Amino acid sequence: MNKFFAQVLTTATGFAMLLAVAPTSVLAWGAEGHRITGLVATDLLTPKARIRLNQLMPGADLADISLYMDDKRRELAIEIPASDKWHYDNQPVCEAKPYSDYCRNGNCASAQIPIYFKVLSNAEATTEARVQALRFLVHMVGDIHQPLHAADDGDLGGNLKFVLIPDNDFPRRLHGVWDSDLVKLAMRGQSEADYAKALVGRYRANEIPLWQSGMSAGLIDVKVDVKSWMNESYLLSKNTTYAKLDLFECGKPWQSSLTVPTPLSKTYMDASGETIAPQLAKAGARIAWVINQALDGAAK
Repeated sequence: MNKFFAQVLTTATGFAMLLAVAPTSVLAWGAEGHRITGLVATDLLTPKARIRLNQLMPGADLADISLYMDDKRRELAIEIPASDKWHYDNQPVCEAKPYSDYCRNGNCASAQIPIYFKVLSNAEATTEARVQALRFLVHMVGDIHQPLHAADDGDLGGNLKFVLIPDNDFPRRLHGVWDSDLVKLAMRGQSEADYAKALVGRYRANEIPLWQSGMSAGLIDVKVDVKSWMNESYLLSKNTTYAKLDLFECGKPWQSSLTVPTPLSKTYMDASGETIAPQLAKAGARIAWVINQALDGAAK
């Protein structure tokens, strides 16, 4: 394996391999994962929110909308500088840092979601502003449920850790495994729509009401709720995504590389895979909660 990579990295094939594993640190969930969160959310909208969503953006498809911030990332970075940092919170997994250090100038997901919630909720805001807020919220709320968008080991959210998944000898970035590989495994060949419907069916009765619940006494405080959601993902990343990773130890340099990737054990894949379904379902449920709260109250 080492000799092979040493040879191919000096060829056009090697260059193509480097492109294939290029960093995607601002991207969370692959297209399938994001679309699933949008499909779950669609199924959980209230009748009033559904009507107002269609009035705001006729024919709106939350599955398609969920991809907007990734598809338009370069254009948005020019239009709104630093918006490429709104997909994640880089809270260190191995040390304590103040919020202002890893969310500088409010340029992180947990700071921006409450801002755009207010815009979407504001019936006096322009249609253009509210549609943009909707696009941002659907994507960002989905993003923060991918564990590697809530924690960091100085590795660009797992993008500098090269790994091999079982039965495959092509190196992947750990971030990409969580974005796409684990999602595909969880889907087991189902379509996005069928898998989303199955998630809603599995979690609707018990878990979804808990995941969607706001503050006590019926108060809505999106800032508090988002930080709570982010903390859930952070702990999942800390206790599973990183802690169960072979060769990982806080304070020690990661030893593997593109040419010497670390194999992921079946135990790691199984433990990680168990978290995917609830994380996607949580993301969709909370996207719906945000839209329901914003649009049910917007025209009162």
